[in-house]
Amino acid sequence: MSRPPERESGVEALVARLRELRAARAHPPCEYPVLLDAALAELEHAGEALRHAEEAPPPGTGTSYPFKAIFDHLPWPVILADEQTVVRRFNTAAAELTGLPPGYAAGRPLAALLRPADRAALRAHAAAVARGEGDRSLPLRLQRAPEGPLYATLTGVEVPGERRRDVLLTFTPTAVPRPAGHIEGGTGPAAVVRQAELTGLLDRVDRALLSGKLPSAALGAATGLLREGLADWALLDLVGPAGPVRSAVHGPAAPDDAGLEKAFLRQAPLDCPVAVDVMTNGATVVEQLTDDLDGLGTDEEGTPLMAGADVTALLSVPLTAPDGTTVLGALTLLRTGGAPPFSLLEAASAEIAAGHMAVVAGRGRPGPG
Repeated sequence: MSRPPERESGVEALVARLRELRAARAHPPCEYPVLLDAALAELEHAGEALRHAEEAPPPGTGTSYPFKAIFDHLPWPVILADEQTVVRRFNTAAAELTGLPPGYAAGRPLAALLRPADRAALRAHAAAVARGEGDRSLPLRLQRAPEGPLYATLTGVEVPGERRRDVLLTFTPTAVPRPAGHIEGGTGPAAVVRQAELTGLLDRVDRALLSGKLPSAALGAATGLLREGLADWALLDLVGPAGPVRSAVHGPAAPDDAGLEKAFLRQAPLDCPVAVDVMTNGATVVEQLTDDLDGLGTDEEGTPLMAGADVTALLSVPLTAPDGTTVLGALTLLRTGGAPPFSLLEAASAEIAAGHMAVVAGRGRPGPG
């Protein structure tokens, strides 16, 4: 008597069905509603399996083992977030889709990965799902892939021992190119090349500072070089006798908003919260995947400059005098749209450049009495 074939595990069967659904994304758009309903049903099943797995883990394993097993093997990008869209877990496919390592993404707002117009919609739907008002699907656009929407399906997941519900999101992705210059770090060839580029950038900045120009002109030139090598926008604020002044603004040659550069130039540094923070505390501020609209203040019409410039990553470093305590200004670098976050290597290079700029800024200050 022949033995029946060995039965697949629940996870393996789920993965197989999801692979079929993933292959079906090539179907005409008119068939998407049916596919999305099927994906939602599978997510509900996965959520229930996760709940039971956390309540009763297999002997000899921690509670996270079944959870990781399901997440790591799902072929679609899957993200677990709370009701505020703060990421709790990424799977491998989600890391590939967003370009972010799972450990880095955890604890950061998922909404910050999206185009500004889609952030409020995701937050509202995630909060509704977490409240138990039903699962749903909606189109969303990533910062790094604004040309076409992804289809996100949200379903609630009960958290054992807690009264709240988390939100499980899955994305039907399109091909997403990795942004040019995106370096995850490490010691591979790309990281070595980037380090060489930053060394060359610091050399050019130092040459500009040693050019013999007036301090204000040398600092403005150095700010422009740092924008070219590190960011989409660079703002320089210096502490003067009457208070901080906006000394230099460098942005794209053809910004989407022609009035944005003027808005940055006209702004008083005391109306720019991040600059005030850096000049007051003398500490670097790094905001990766930021969706804080208040960080840069507003323009003359009250529009947040973070939204006007479509800022997704911010790095502001103090110009600290050689005495190690006196702060002479703040250098603020902004990345917009689909640009990647600042790496640790890039942040360190900006701090080195700011230290050299502080020497020149100190020479330009009037002496006592």
